[in-house]
Amino acid sequence: MSGSPADQPPSSPPGGWNAGFDGTPEDYDRLRAAGHMSRRRLEILTDLLRASRGPVVELGCGTGTLLRRLGERFPDRRFLGVEPLANYVDFARARAAAEGLRNVGFAVGTGEQLAPVAGRASAGVVISVDALHHVSDVDRTIAQVAEVAEPGAHWLAMEPDRLHPYVLAYHVLTPGERTFPVRDFLRRATGAGWRLGGRRRYFLYPSGVQRVPGWAAALERRAEGVPLLSGAVLLDLVRARNG
Repeated sequence: MSGSPADQPPSSPPGGWNAGFDGTPEDYDRLRAAGHMSRRRLEILTDLLRASRGPVVELGCGTGTLLRRLGERFPDRRFLGVEPLANYVDFARARAAAEGLRNVGFAVGTGEQLAPVAGRASAGVVISVDALHHVSDVDRTIAQVAEVAEPGAHWLAMEPDRLHPYVLAYHVLTPGERTFPVRDFLRRATGAGWRLGGRRRYFLYPSGVQRVPGWAAALERRAEGVPLLSGAVLLDLVRARNG
């Protein structure tokens, strides 16, 4: 698995990559690490990785918050996070080194130029969380993820569910954010050789909620499949073995 950063960091889109957090990786790392949603996201992806194999590449890894925790839980697997913000990559590398994570690396890159950074056919699993609604060229990103993925690999793509009224309003009104059209994305992905292996909706409570009591957590698991209530959709895409 490659891990060489680009010579020049990619230019950011209007509004920045992370809605005002581009210059403050410490704040963004705290935001992504804290709260009920963050803990559940880690649990969900941990369970999915247990059912998979091979190295893991995360597209749009931010400050590496999620990938570092997954690296702790799977010390025998290799992880590479790819992120367009060079200062985020520097922060993620420093944190991983301080935490003694030798199986987790980070590199500067975008979804549109993923294969030159991560290496072709290098990943058994590709993860993207809240990343695809930021890319400028969806079709090229889909093709690049396919190049990075081994035949039969899984692409676990989690994105905000725009059917939720609050999620829709936030991603329309906040600079640096966009909505994610699931149906259009699936049409493009399946046309490029990906197969939809599963689709789930998650999260009843917004990201600012720190903790919920047991009864509320149980309610979330029962109600989060309802489109107007769920905050995110997770697509499990499978790479064609003859691709």
